[in-house]
Amino acid sequence: MVTPTPEERTRELLIAFRAVIGASQTQLRETLDRLGLTVPLADALWVLDPALPAPSMKTLAGLLHCDPSSATFLVTRLELQGLTERVPDLADRRSKTVELTDKGALVRGELIEAMVEQSPLAALSAEDQDTALRLLRKALARAERP
Repeated sequence: MVTPTPEERTRELLIAFRAVIGASQTQLRETLDRLGLTVPLADALWVLDPALPAPSMKTLAGLLHCDPSSATFLVTRLELQGLTERVPDLADRRSKTVELTDKGALVRGELIEAMVEQSPLAALSAEDQDTALRLLRKALARAERP
């Protein structure tokens, strides 16, 4: 048996991550359709955690890894559904923060519940999930170091 190089192993991990994300999105399609959401809108709801301070539009774009104009488009779509609202930032009146409405918080909760239940990761044992989480956090911590 040939031992893969570090690059080949990393490539295989990235392929597996994309496959898990793709399978998650496929399994979630019915829920997204019922909630009137696209994958990008669901991503925006995911990062709008009501337990955290409301992000500015610029911060939201960073959390979504997208251009600020794309974040604006998503927030506008969410506003049209009554899920979010833009509120003047108390610290900087020139800036707006994005907040979930009560309806948005309910839809977000339903979305996250469905994502957790339908994820391929739910099929892993608690021990395997703990191991995967520990390794992913370790990789992210190393990536964040200068």
